[in-house]
Amino acid sequence: MKKLLILVPMFALVAMPLAVQSVEASSGNELEVEQVKGSDPLITPGYSPIFEWTPEEQPILTKGPGASFEKEFLQVMLTHFGFETEIDGIFGEHTEQQVKNLQADQGITQSGIVDVDTWTILQEEYGEKIFTEEKAITFAEEALNNDDLRFGIVGYKDVIPENRSYYKVQAKSQELIDNGGSGTVGYYDVYNNGEVVESDPPK
Repeated sequence: MKKLLILVPMFALVAMPLAVQSVEASSGNELEVEQVKGSDPLITPGYSPIFEWTPEEQPILTKGPGASFEKEFLQVMLTHFGFETEIDGIFGEHTEQQVKNLQADQGITQSGIVDVDTWTILQEEYGEKIFTEEKAITFAEEALNNDDLRFGIVGYKDVIPENRSYYKVQAKSQELIDNGGSGTVGYYDVYNNGEVVESDPPK
């Protein structure tokens, strides 16, 4: 399993001796944490508008010219399912063949046309895999593994060129809060592949 370096502020370690119970100390103030399994980096909240319509209300997609948001979403999901397709929003011959491959894999009619049954599969899978605030907090909890820490979302950003996205998460110590402090011990960028990296406070 890949290892991920997370830098934890030294003042946090002093204030919370139990702050990172599952973390193995290395040199200096670097701590080594096993990366948790995350979501597909292609599946970002940017495609959430696809849920504004039910599968029955979605446009029927077929091979032809012209790019669209729905076609781009289709290509993202095809690639997610393992049927790699160029994500350009254009429904060409390769996309059509990959739609047929997906339909065969899912046991529905291999028409190459994105109909109600195909839309149902795409939307259900996206709904399960989308990177949400709740998943970001879960990734942070698993990476830092400390019952004293409380996490809150303070920002979100898509990293378009790398097809990645992350939430900026604030970590607070419940013990410090109970003692009258603000509780803040650090900020982390939590990526949709499960990567958790210490970061600066939001500006």
